[in-house]
Amino acid sequence: MEYDYRARKIVAVISDAVPVGKAMNALGHLAFAAGSRADPSWMGRNTYSDAEGATLAGISRYPVIALKATEAELQEIEEKARKANLYLGAYPQEMFDTGPDDELAAAVAKSKTNDFIYHALILVGSTDEIKALTWHLKLYR
Repeated sequence: MEYDYRARKIVAVISDAVPVGKAMNALGHLAFAAGSRADPSWMGRNTYSDAEGATLAGISRYPVIALKATEAELQEIEEKARKANLYLGAYPQEMFDTGPDDELAAAVAKSKTNDFIYHALILVGSTDEIKALTWHLKLYR
């Protein structure tokens, strides 16, 4: 199937104030959530086979980029992504502070959108829309 590899992308934006272990935890949760909601056009092959017939799980056919940002930048990007109607996954402080899903749901239900302190976001959509929000950020290192 023909497609433009550069037309779409997945971008994770991670706080520069979060320790690496917590950042990777947030990234894993957000990537899993985004992948579970993606339509099949985002996936490459379901599996890849090596020369001996062993298989590897397929991956996204579009680039996945990790960028770093300040918490203020994360807040601004979250607001703009929501207004632009991009797929947005967010990882606020409550996700670090809770355990089971019901506990997280109760904590989130007590807060308003503007009250959250975001530590990571994941954006899925057209390259142009995402670039307009993230062009000024550097790669996460």
